[in-house]
Amino acid sequence: MSDHIQRLADYLIGAGVLDRSDPWLDGLRAVPRELFVPRQAWAEAASDHPARLIDRDADQGDWLDAVYGTGAVITQRGDGQASVDDTSAPLTSSISSPHVAAEFLRLLEPARHHRVLEIGTGTGWTAGLLSWWLGDDLVVTVEVDETVSEAAGATLKEAGLAPTLLIGDGALGAPDHAPHDRVHVTCGVRDIPYAWVEQTRPGGVIVLPYMPPHGGWGHQLRLDVLDDGRAVGAFHGACRYMMMRWSRIIM
Repeated sequence: MSDHIQRLADYLIGAGVLDRSDPWLDGLRAVPRELFVPRQAWAEAASDHPARLIDRDADQGDWLDAVYGTGAVITQRGDGQASVDDTSAPLTSSISSPHVAAEFLRLLEPARHHRVLEIGTGTGWTAGLLSWWLGDDLVVTVEVDETVSEAAGATLKEAGLAPTLLIGDGALGAPDHAPHDRVHVTCGVRDIPYAWVEQTRPGGVIVLPYMPPHGGWGHQLRLDVLDDGRAVGAFHGACRYMMMRWSRIIM
């Protein structure tokens, strides 16, 4: 396991995503990625491996290679009603590519005192990284799928972490826990719910995957929230995320 983590760390440094002094490198070791991937999952095609079903019991080495590879790992299809290797079913939950996840965390720039709202708990890995860095009491994460949230909660507990987990419509944010210093979105959006802006303090930051209507690759978007109720920002690197589910888009 430690060899896989080191190999991933070396890759992220070599790719220029992280530098050797970056605290997220320590986070890779403190919040092991393999805790957040089920026994069977679907590894998306990436530069270092083809798309395939991975099974920890059948081939643990191959499973670890995919978990610590450069691509995303699909953990649910069809809202849990389809097998993870049923490529005809829609993708509904995953653990993000470590490359893109690290880029988003660097865009987010969470300081040790910041209160962070995450939209899209998924497997819980990025919520775990945020809790490790900030402390459990400063992280709130919202997931629309109760089954996914419960699994993430169990895994986070196993990892010794306990952010606040909410089940609900991510487009509505978490008003009872506002204001937030940072909002970290882990699902694709095309229209940005204004609730996220309203619930972020002036000077705060929202990062999200903007996925254009034509599909395919999207953009990493960082927004800075102003004191007049607006949020302005710019696109950064490329990304590809599944769309936010069951959301009520508030324009």
